[in-house]
Amino acid sequence: MVRSLRMGGPNSFMGYERSTIDGERSSRTVALAAEFGRMITAGNLVIGEALPIEKEIQVSRGVSRTVVREAIRHLAAKGLVSVGPKVGTKVRPRNDWNMLDADVMAWHLTPPVRRPFIEALYEMRLINEPNAARLAASRIDGAQGERLEDALRGMRDNPRGSPELIAADLDFHRIILEATGNPLLNSLGALIERSLSISFSLSWRQNPQDETVRQHERVMQAILSGDGDAAELFMRRLIESAFNDVIHALYANGEGEAEAAGMRAGGRQFEQRRSGGA
Repeated sequence: MVRSLRMGGPNSFMGYERSTIDGERSSRTVALAAEFGRMITAGNLVIGEALPIEKEIQVSRGVSRTVVREAIRHLAAKGLVSVGPKVGTKVRPRNDWNMLDADVMAWHLTPPVRRPFIEALYEMRLINEPNAARLAASRIDGAQGERLEDALRGMRDNPRGSPELIAADLDFHRIILEATGNPLLNSLGALIERSLSISFSLSWRQNPQDETVRQHERVMQAILSGDGDAAELFMRRLIESAFNDVIHALYANGEGEAEAAGMRAGGRQFEQRRSGGA
């Protein structure tokens, strides 16, 4: 019995033990990659700087060589580092980073330095979502319209800042991107969902819930009535208002990110870069 159990198939003791070891190693790999990923995105490891050598990381973090190598491969796959003989592992230029990777976005949203990324995120939203709302006004179908109304009810009926409300807010914006009929815009929503959920959780702390729901309702009514001009305008105002709410939330958290943004973004402010105003 014992022998057959130990030498059996995927449910054997040896198989279980191996999967447990693999799971622990995977967890350590992810944690180590995240540690260095946050250091890189925060600027604690600058472009061109070499990471500690493999043996040093093993000793200082108490992990195996395999974990270190897998973590470095993880970072290299995201474009954050390059690995070469004799030169070691070095931080790559920011333009090489895969900024739409879910982990890279999450690392950029780690306090205390995240305002520059949030500015970039909302700038991208201003470029895409108002035009998406215009397209949706002429292309949305009945089923999508009903789902949009359901999402708005979710924002109205759930407690302010709750996970259910955040999920409803995400659904609202994803449905609009879907309603454009453009598969690339639809995929964009999935790519930035993690960043949006974090920024939404911040913005809902500031603006009164009734006012935020009204802003979304104006967008929805314009889309459902087929008014592309109004849909574009109201979506632009909604995003600008949400950006201001997020920045206020960051200041309320005492993160002191205005100075960091000035240093890292060369003093460029979101309001100087946006193309329209509320």
